Parts: sequence; structure tokens; C-alpha cells
Amino acid sequence: MELRILGPIEAFDGGRARSLGGMRPRTLLAALVLAGERGLSQYEIQQALWGAAPPATVRAQVHTYISRLRKALGGAVEFVRLPRGYGLRASGATVDYLEFERLAARGRDAQAAGRPEQASTLFAQALGQWRGPALTGATEFLDLSQTPRLEELRMSVLEEKTAADLALGRAGDVVDELTASIAQFPFRERLRSLLMAALSHCGRQAEALTVYHEGRSVLAEHLGVDPGEELTRTFQSLLAGTLVARRPLPQAPGPTGEALDRGAGAYTALPPDLVDFTGRHAELRRLRQWLTPAPDDDAGCAGPVVVTGMAGSGKTVLGVRAAYGSAPAYPDGRLFVRCHDAGGRPRPTAELVDDLLRGLGERPDPAVGATERMWLLRTLLDRLRCLVVLDGAADEAQLHPLVSGGGRSRFLITGRPRFAALPGVRVLALGGLEPREALDLLTAITCGPSVVGGHPEAAERLLHLCDLHPAAIRAVAAQLTARPHWTPGHLADRLADPCRDTLGLLRVGELDVGAALLCSVAGLPDRPRRALRRLARLRTRHITVGVAAAALELPTGATEDLLELLVDAHMLGVAGPAEDGGFVFELPGLLMCVLTADSAADDTGDAEGGESAEDGGAAEGPEGAERPESAGFLRAEVVRRGGGPCRVRRIAAI
Repeated sequence: MELRILGPIEAFDGGRARSLGGMRPRTLLAALVLAGERGLSQYEIQQALWGAAPPATVRAQVHTYISRLRKALGGAVEFVRLPRGYGLRASGATVDYLEFERLAARGRDAQAAGRPEQASTLFAQALGQWRGPALTGATEFLDLSQTPRLEELRMSVLEEKTAADLALGRAGDVVDELTASIAQFPFRERLRSLLMAALSHCGRQAEALTVYHEGRSVLAEHLGVDPGEELTRTFQSLLAGTLVARRPLPQAPGPTGEALDRGAGAYTALPPDLVDFTGRHAELRRLRQWLTPAPDDDAGCAGPVVVTGMAGSGKTVLGVRAAYGSAPAYPDGRLFVRCHDAGGRPRPTAELVDDLLRGLGERPDPAVGATERMWLLRTLLDRLRCLVVLDGAADEAQLHPLVSGGGRSRFLITGRPRFAALPGVRVLALGGLEPREALDLLTAITCGPSVVGGHPEAAERLLHLCDLHPAAIRAVAAQLTARPHWTPGHLADRLADPCRDTLGLLRVGELDVGAALLCSVAGLPDRPRRALRRLARLRTRHITVGVAAAALELPTGATEDLLELLVDAHMLGVAGPAEDGGFVFELPGLLMCVLTADSAADDTGDAEGGESAEDGGAAEGPEGAERPESAGFLRAEVVRRGGGPCRVRRIAAI
């Protein structure tokens, strides 16, 4: 016997439908199923059947309906007379509502235990119990009291199944279902969050942003509220570029190399490509050229390719875009490994080796030594043609054992060092975006030209205050999107105001540009770090060796060495030649702004004023305070004549 209430209210025995009578007997059966072991009182029964206007013969009619149901359902279902009503025991029948609850509970247990594939299957089976709108054929009274609760249960399971599918890398399979569900339940914010994540995982970031903006408009127009915490957090992660898919679980490996013979279906662990990727056209062409093997190159002996730049310059995004574009040249797999842990600390090389082995279908054996596992990885990479992206690498020591024997495979490395010591390396250093590219990125993230197009000069000023830095542009674009009453000019004024919280304006959700830059500064060795902080106090972007030597009170040679170290660390750029035959160095405006706004760093710099000149500090006066002509009180003015060399006009005490 089967009792069904998640759709039309029906009973089947051996595949044949049983006649349950009219609307009220069906309603009584469904109400007793939903009540479970508790049963229903006479008052609850009359509310379900007649609402607030029961007939005078209510008890007699309920007794008649129970008798009809007993006759229709036989011994598989027992109707129990309670002191003040009736209960139902369906030990001999299968009830779709009870099966739904049982399967959903098992799915939640599997999800909590870290088994998303089993969870997804159980959630799908639970949702399969539904055959349409629940309680079809019941009275309006039961429908109004119970259908909202049942729909909430169904939607919660649908959301949990979607989350499990996203964890399995099945984003493309859930987009259509979520879109239809949102059309039916436009106020359900978690559905929108999941759809945004699914679209982002499919590389459809622009559509994901549209889903958010539509949801915000619906909530404001109909409910007068702003999006809640989860939807807002998803939106901020999308803008920050951190809303990425978990990689699909690898197939069960067979013998060594068996899982790799898959041709076009090669295992890919790359993060999703960004739809709003903007600019970097020349850099992208160069990377694809470097990564594409020559037609007659089967041996594969090219060295690694490095994408380097300051924090937030888009190294990872560009590397992933280039990897997708070069995928046909690497039919055996495209692998992606982060070289740092969640706290930003470099991971041991042995861990990177094990990650790559898993991606290649191997199970690293803990009993086998690190050297033997490295040998196995080199053997596989020598035989296969894979593209391996090593993201956020720390230094040559971390990578040299990996990349020195890549064979037919190729390594694409992102990181702040230039890795010049790696054999055969090719280095692409990233700076700011081109002005047109920066404007396109700002326009794309703010979803159209309406925000930016009406204020072209203010938008240009805002972009230059961001130093055309991709991450900073994403941050200010998020600020404009989250605060529709702000204009680019208003935000530019706030960003330029030294009394404002500059770091706060560059922080949106998980995207924290100031913290990333300060973390990069903190990672420098002591002498370059202290020198950089003192140079930032000059409040000028262009610095000659002479100006820097005066500010740091160091000899010219030692100053030039420090400046070159800062260039290698992407803390300074080279603006061009100076009149004295040297170079004019350029301090990124965004970095100068962040260092100036960081009061803690300023305090540290003042406390370090007692260092000797050889250690990069300024000399002290008799009382231990900095002299008026020291770095903290100088402003240098550098001018350029046309396209020629730069020269210092003056150094003024302030």
C-alpha cells in the first residue's frame, strides 16, 4: 500500500488506485498523515475540513469519513480512536511524506560527514517523492495551513542538494532548475546565492551579477528590505573574484597513468574563468605564444612561464585565462595547485607533489619517501603533455625540484618574485591596466554604463586614484554597486581625503586590497621594508637615486641597490632615465596611499628612527628624534621634459 500526499492525495495497492471518496475524506487522510503519531483532536479535524464554520453534525460526518477510509485502505492502515480524536498508524504502507523526511535526514548526515556525492543522491531521491504541488485535492483550509510548511521543506532540500552538486563540480546541471525555482520563489535569497555561485562556476559572472541586482530590486520594491547576509556575502565574493568552484572529485584511479588516457576529457582543476576579465590583451597574447608548443615539438623542453606583479595585479586571473586558452595544446590534463596555505604561508614542496600526483590519478603512498614520489611525478610529467599552474609561489627553493624536470609538460607560475634563477624561465611582469581597460572593468562590474557613463571625468579620476590597479578597481566598483546613491566623483573625493578611512574603501567582503599590499610590504626584508616606508613619506611618486639617498641618508651605491631590490619586489617601478645617467624610480600611488593610511606602520617607522644609516634608517638628533631634514619631513618634486629623462626640481622641507 502507498499513501501519497506530496502531489494529488492518493492511495495505491499493487499499482491500482484505491477510491478515497470526495474532498473531505482525502483531506482527513492527509491531515492524519501529517500529524504522525500525535494524532488530531476533533477541533483540529474540523478546522482542516470546514474551517471556522463546521456543520452541526460534525462528529457524525467525521466518523463516516473514517469508516470509508478504513474500508478503502484495508488492514495496511490502522485508524486509532483517541480520547479526543483520531490517529493513524501506517506500518503496513509506504508514505511519500515520511520517505521524503527519512531520505532528507540521511542526506544531511552524509553532507555533514563530507560525502557530497551520497548526499546529492539521497536529496534527489527525497525530491523524487514529490509529484506536483502537495495536498492537491484537499480543502482550502488544510492547504492554507500546511502547504507553506511543506514547500519550505522541499525548497530547503533542493537548496541542500544544489550545494552538494556544486561541491561535486556540477554547476552546469543546476542552473536551469534554480532559475525556474527563483521565478516561483523570487524572495528566497539562498536560491539566488546558489544560482550566483553556479553561474560563477560556469564562468558566467555577468549573469550572476544580474541575478543579484534583480533580487535586490525585488526585495526593495515588494518588501522594502535590503539583501540579507548570505546573499550580500555571495555578491561581495563574486566581485572579489573569490567565488570559485570546488574542483570535481577525481575518478577512481586505476594503474599508473590509466586515468590519464582520456583525450579531450582530460582532468581539469582550473578555477573558473572570469566573464568580466578585461584588458591585458598584449600580455595574454604573449602568454599564449609562450605556452603553445611548436608544431614539430614533441620532446618538450621549454622552461617555465612566470607571471609576476604586485599583490592584486591579477596574476592568477591572467594565468587561468591563459591556461584555458592554451588547453588544446595540453590534452593530458590541466592542473592547478596553490603554493600557499589559507594563512598565506608557503606549503612544503612535498605537499605540492602529492597534490599533483592526485590530480594525475595516483594515490600518494605515505610509506614511500618524498624523493620517490618526486621521481614518480617527474616520470608522469615527462610522458604526458600537461599544463601545471602553480599559483602564489614563494621562491625558487619551493619550485626548483618541481620545474627542473617537466618533460613534455609545462609549468605556469604566478607569484611576486621573478624566479629568474629557474632554468629557461620566461617572465611577464604586470603593472596597472591601460586606462581604457580600467574603465571597461569598472563598467563591467557595475553592470552597465549608467553608473560610469554619466560621470566620465570623475570615473577617470577615480581610476587614477586606484592607480589602475585591478583589485582596487574591483573594490571601488563594489562600493558603487553596494551604494547606488554614490557617484564616481563622490567616491573619488572620499578616496582622496586624507582624513577618510582609505583602507576601508578598499575593503569589500573577502577582497581587502590594503591588507594584501601591507602583507606584501611586511614580507620584505628589514632594510628594503624600512626604506620603502620612508620613501612613502616623501609624498611623491617619482624618486631619483639622489632623492632617495638624501631621504635614507645612505651612500649612492647602497641606495641604488635598495631601490633595485624594491623594483624586484614590485614595490617600485622604473619611470625612465634620469639626467645624471641613472634612473627615476616610481612609487605606485596606491601603495603610497595605503602606507600613508596605515597609522600602525607610520608609528613603527617613527620608532625605528634610531637605526644607523647603514641599516637604512635616518640619523637621530641629540634627543633621539628625527632631524627636520630626515625622510619624514621631505617632499621631492620630480619633473619630466617630454619623453626625455627626469630630473629633480627641488627637495623641500615640510
